[in-house]
Amino acid sequence: MLAEGRRAFEEGDYRWATQILHALVFADPGHTEAKNIQADAYEQMGHQAEGPQWRGIFLTAARELREGVIPAAFATAGPDTVLAMPIDILFDFAAVHLIGDKAAKADLRIDFQFTDHGDETWAMWIRRGVLNARPGASLDPLLTVAGPKAALVSALLKPAGATELARAGKISLDGDKTVLQTLAGLLDDFDPDFPLVTP
Repeated sequence: MLAEGRRAFEEGDYRWATQILHALVFADPGHTEAKNIQADAYEQMGHQAEGPQWRGIFLTAARELREGVIPAAFATAGPDTVLAMPIDILFDFAAVHLIGDKAAKADLRIDFQFTDHGDETWAMWIRRGVLNARPGASLDPLLTVAGPKAALVSALLKPAGATELARAGKISLDGDKTVLQTLAGLLDDFDPDFPLVTP
């Protein structure tokens, strides 16, 4: 397999080389020669890519194969960034954290009332493994959470702590409070520094 990957690289078939060597690197993550040839192939693909997004992906893959996963120097979704998101984007951000398999059979309906945005209300629902939201109240929410945006961001992204926020008077909860615990079990708090091409 190594010889075939090397041959594909030498013939300039970089895409095929990365595919062959990918299987070898996953079977034996310590196989330095396979990782180096695969990194060279990704590097060539990166230098030949016209689009900057693909160039970045290929060159990042090459660097990961040579140096391992390098943690990001800064957080792109820090607390200030999340708080500054428009409300519709905030729900999109929450949807990215939904674990689809766990949420496949969930049926949650929660209204979020933003008291510092003119009492603007958004209906959020999870059904068939997907989180959706739209402006306006729903007809039959299981729970309504009201408060300023900063507190609602915490309740939405870290619903397990919403009860504490309610006790502290930062938000009010009207309805079935157990819905928040169910929501907490459906959200993932993933590490953004994940490997792209190594196991």
